[in-house]
Amino acid sequence: MHVRDLNAGDILLFSPEEGSWISKAITWLTDAPVSHAAMTYQIPTKLVEETPPAVRIAEATMRFPGRTVHVMRLNKPIDDFKPVMDVAARYLNGEAPYAMNNLYLVGMLLIYKKFTPSDTTQKIILRILKRLTEKLLDAINQHKYPDKHPMVCSQFVFECYQEAGKAYQLSIKSGNLQSDNTRSSLLHKAFKHKRQQTLLGALQSEKATDEELAQELYKAMNDETLLASGTVSDELLDAIHDFAQTLHGVSQQVDLDKADPKQGIAILQAQSAMFVTPGDLLRHCPELRHIGDIKLK
Repeated sequence: MHVRDLNAGDILLFSPEEGSWISKAITWLTDAPVSHAAMTYQIPTKLVEETPPAVRIAEATMRFPGRTVHVMRLNKPIDDFKPVMDVAARYLNGEAPYAMNNLYLVGMLLIYKKFTPSDTTQKIILRILKRLTEKLLDAINQHKYPDKHPMVCSQFVFECYQEAGKAYQLSIKSGNLQSDNTRSSLLHKAFKHKRQQTLLGALQSEKATDEELAQELYKAMNDETLLASGTVSDELLDAIHDFAQTLHGVSQQVDLDKADPKQGIAILQAQSAMFVTPGDLLRHCPELRHIGDIKLK
């Protein structure tokens, strides 16, 4: 398939970025060969994507090299994708959801995934959550609030279709994070946990880069002990409450002392039912069909 064969509104799912541990972690956590989602915008050579610092337009030929792009298209005939383009344009024109870096997607996957991480993995998840909490705390302290909850790349694409009207709406069936198994998610455990202490206001900056944290996480997750049953530390569950409190503060545009961790947990729970991964758009969306791949050197 060639770039010129793309239509407006085609959903583009990218294979992991070469050398990126964050991309590798996303594919491992979702058990899918894709780590990023974007959408063709108006003409075949343009794409729109949710990526820091905000939703942006990019040249397709600049974003494609070195990665396989799986192209998904609605499986019913629709001639006019203007409603989908209009939603994307609205996000572009100052109403974009709050953009976090790709480590945010990793953090959300870790919170929502039904698994019991090993002690080593828990320690790394703790550091990742502290990094994300610190970023949200910075937004609160600088009074830089978003118009909507933070949104990841695949959720942005999904929402563009959802908000365009009934004819365009997508659904996720038996999604990766919706699978019914005997394990509980970290979020579920945090919901039942009473916070022992908080580090908010005294967070120490993590010295490792986002990629270094993802590398440590990826290597720890490949340890066989990941699948062993065990307990989750109070410190990690406290960190989820800290993260939830800052998320509530950002989403409600209030200072930290007025933010409520329980309300933040409620936000995370509500989002979990609607959370869409790049892998879901590839494998678990019945309204989409895979029409081909593009691979540019």
